[in-house]
Amino acid sequence: MNLRYALYICLIYTSSVPAFQESGIIDKHLFDLVSHEVSGILAKEHVRYISENHRVQATAGYLKAAEYVKGKLEKYGVNDIKMHKYKSDGKTRYNGITSPLSWSVKSAVLKMEKPYERTVADYSKIATSLTTLSNGGKWRGELIDVGEGISAEDYDGRDIRNKIVMAYGYAAKVHREAVIKRGAMGVVIRPAEDDRPELVDAVRYNGLWPTAGEIKKVGFGFQISRRTSENLLELIESGEKIVLNATVSAKIHPGKLVVLSALIPGSSNSSEQFVLISHLDHYKPGANDNASGSAAILEIARVIKQLVKSGKISQPKRSIRFLWVPEHFGTMAYLTKNIDELDGAFAGLNLDMVGEDTNLTNSQLEVIKTPASSPTFLNDLIAEVVREVEKRSVRSAEGSDNLFNYTVLSNKLGSDHDMLNDPLIGIPTVALGYWSDIYHHTNEDSLDKIDPTTMKRSIIIGAYTALWLANAGNKEADKLALLVFARARQRIIETGLEVSYSSDENSGIESLRYALSKIDLQTDVDIKAINSIKGLRSTDEAVEEMYTVAIEELGESEKKIFLGRLGMTSIEAPDLETGKAARIPERKFIGPVYDSYADIWFENKLGNNYEWYRNNSTKHFDLIRYEIVNHMNGARNISQIHRIVNAEYGPFDIAVTERIIDDLAKLKLVKWVKI
Repeated sequence: MNLRYALYICLIYTSSVPAFQESGIIDKHLFDLVSHEVSGILAKEHVRYISENHRVQATAGYLKAAEYVKGKLEKYGVNDIKMHKYKSDGKTRYNGITSPLSWSVKSAVLKMEKPYERTVADYSKIATSLTTLSNGGKWRGELIDVGEGISAEDYDGRDIRNKIVMAYGYAAKVHREAVIKRGAMGVVIRPAEDDRPELVDAVRYNGLWPTAGEIKKVGFGFQISRRTSENLLELIESGEKIVLNATVSAKIHPGKLVVLSALIPGSSNSSEQFVLISHLDHYKPGANDNASGSAAILEIARVIKQLVKSGKISQPKRSIRFLWVPEHFGTMAYLTKNIDELDGAFAGLNLDMVGEDTNLTNSQLEVIKTPASSPTFLNDLIAEVVREVEKRSVRSAEGSDNLFNYTVLSNKLGSDHDMLNDPLIGIPTVALGYWSDIYHHTNEDSLDKIDPTTMKRSIIIGAYTALWLANAGNKEADKLALLVFARARQRIIETGLEVSYSSDENSGIESLRYALSKIDLQTDVDIKAINSIKGLRSTDEAVEEMYTVAIEELGESEKKIFLGRLGMTSIEAPDLETGKAARIPERKFIGPVYDSYADIWFENKLGNNYEWYRNNSTKHFDLIRYEIVNHMNGARNISQIHRIVNAEYGPFDIAVTERIIDDLAKLKLVKWVKI
């Protein structure tokens, strides 16, 4: 079908979307080649080795896993491999994130002496039982339970100096309150009452995450199972005095964050590259999180090299980049120091937890689309490939026959796509991950939960997408344009219906403006998504102009329908050029400002003003903060930024937008283009 005619038909017929279920995106021959070559069994073997290492960032265990991946890449014939190393010392910052300290650990045992003798925790048997970045030493003291243990109120009236504190809050927060501020020896972290009560023997993963300035005050931490914690609580409640003895052979010190980068170069358009990223770090075993993702992109590299070597496909025209990173920390270090390696990168895929036996973990695949600040054709392309995997009922030998269940999400934070989706970095990145996983961040995230069938499905999605994009030309780009146009039309119509149903003539002017802003945002995002296809095809101004104009007209038609139902023709736009909202901020950093228990730089810099963030109840607050940062480009004023993010995540007070930007300006992370 002629692209011009097909787009015209899309514009005319409201019910056009179902007509494009066979989009032409799936090259059945290529899909068959990829599907037959992918081995879920081999991928699980990679998981087996990777998960044998306690892969905490900037440690020997992580490096050992990285060396394994590097060795396999060399065996598969991938020649362009680099092992980047970055200072990691608890104080060096890479844009908005502080590097963690490194850690060497040999052994750690926590024993109870009174009221009777027993081993409470042993690192040699369960690696997650020792809190990451615990200090070395020997301690003996009485155990005191303080509840959650993360606020000053939890310690009112309690003398915990030279005692061992038991709590159910996150270890870093408990340790900072109990040990660094109040002189306790160490912490024992038990499960919260509502945290997966069915996992009676699981031991959760926690970290102390001290800054460089806190090293001398660091004590120790252990995690215990629910069964063990209930036993200790029963003793405390019965009036028994519990005395514990902790022996830890470990050292906190500066180290190196390691990012492994590999490239399959393109044959003709080598300056353009598609990025596959996966975080290699985590606790032992961390099979799903995230040995599975790391193994998946390693298998993708093997599959591509093998298909080329066998002559079944030609060398990809565009390059394909592979990145194994320490999550968040290593990604930002790499983007700060070696972002030039990603010149020409036009899209990416993040694989994080992609190998689960869904019947065991009670999970389904989440396809996490890019945020509004990072529009791309990739959202619709990936969704089409996922549908094909579902349609074909892909299975692996020695794998399960589990159903393939998935959901497509608008956006979700929590992995390395957060960084790549920053418009200043400019690599729109979709994420694949299975959630929710009841074994997540516990020692029971183990090899027996890995399913070769799930691994194969995830790898096919990544490998097929990478190869399709690496070879796409005019023909493929036009098919993709048609697909994205059809899906965009559906989204804009649905948005128009949504705002029409939720608004009436009695709605206030701000509510009506909000409704229109949702249509405007969806239209703008989809126009940019379609325009992003231009890089895959030779210039054809007539075609480009046609579908851009068409979709702009579609957005306008939905606005007219909405206003017509209210008996209106327009709504007066607000004055954006007065007051504080007229100020124009510009970022001086890339990536989000990392603000968590693992990096307290932002909290420390704000001091008492941080309470506003800690107690903020704005719905989707983390996503709102993330997108406010992303939309600061030195051209939009605060009001314009607010209207965009407001349309994306629902009505919230402009004072929230102003406060977030003002605080970043106070920390000299933002400069004012116009005050």
